[in-house]
Amino acid sequence: HGKIYASKKLITTELGHPDQGLKILVTFIKEFTCEQGSGIEDIQAIGLAVPGPVCLKKELMLTPPNMPLWVNVPIAQFLRDELGLPVFMNNDANAQALGEWKFGNFGNINSLVYLTMSTGMGAGIIIDGEIICGVTDTAGEVGHFVLDPLGPKCPCGNNGCFEVYCGGKNVAIYLQSILEKFPDSLILKYAHGDINKVDMRCLLKAAKNNDPLALRCWNTYIEKLAQGIGILIQTLNPDVIVLGTIAVYNQEQVMEPLKKALPKYCWKMPLERCHIHPSTLGSNISKLGTISLAIDGIARQKG
Repeated sequence: HGKIYASKKLITTELGHPDQGLKILVTFIKEFTCEQGSGIEDIQAIGLAVPGPVCLKKELMLTPPNMPLWVNVPIAQFLRDELGLPVFMNNDANAQALGEWKFGNFGNINSLVYLTMSTGMGAGIIIDGEIICGVTDTAGEVGHFVLDPLGPKCPCGNNGCFEVYCGGKNVAIYLQSILEKFPDSLILKYAHGDINKVDMRCLLKAAKNNDPLALRCWNTYIEKLAQGIGILIQTLNPDVIVLGTIAVYNQEQVMEPLKKALPKYCWKMPLERCHIHPSTLGSNISKLGTISLAIDGIARQKG
């Protein structure tokens, strides 16, 4: 039913190489269940949400950018063998979309898109209760829509990707690259004068206080966000688009300007029928996403 009884974090950088990291995960899971007064035998299934890209058919983590040593890692089968439990795997954006579908406040809807809007820009797409993965399991990699082929270089190799303009990490990198020319900007003030500490929070605070550079950068962010969401509306015609982290914690700065900008990038009829909202699940979205993978996997096994 989506009730979270307990949670515990393990920082992924502590995992190191997968040869050691997978064993650490198994020990972590066993110790955590014991701390709750139960054992592995009391668990019905594990939901496993991992950073993409993934190969779902072979259940592999392929080349996660923030875990560079974890290449072609068969994580699901390892956990299954070591713990003797069903393990149901997907990428993190798809899991979070399924969590919104099952536990969000959107009622009986046909289609939903969840945008992560965090360090990067990814999406999970649900149609008729099914996660859309695509032939190569890359459906939902909307962060790499090319919005401007003459735009900045994206780490993926292309230019002008959605994520370059609206992924928190890339926005921070861009700001750090230009701030030497704007030493009086409030953006730098909110980073305590350290360019290396400039991030989305600094930008948002400075924009809220009418800093000229911050307002210009934030307006670009909103325009590109509207452009990307407009493509999704025109392509998928969804009932609901749920916005993640940045919109959840900065609703006033995101939602009103976004709704003003959107009519430039999609037709009136699908836009009017699409409900666009920040996630209502807050910090529980990742937990409820993995729970949803387990619930969905058990249901499929039962047929």
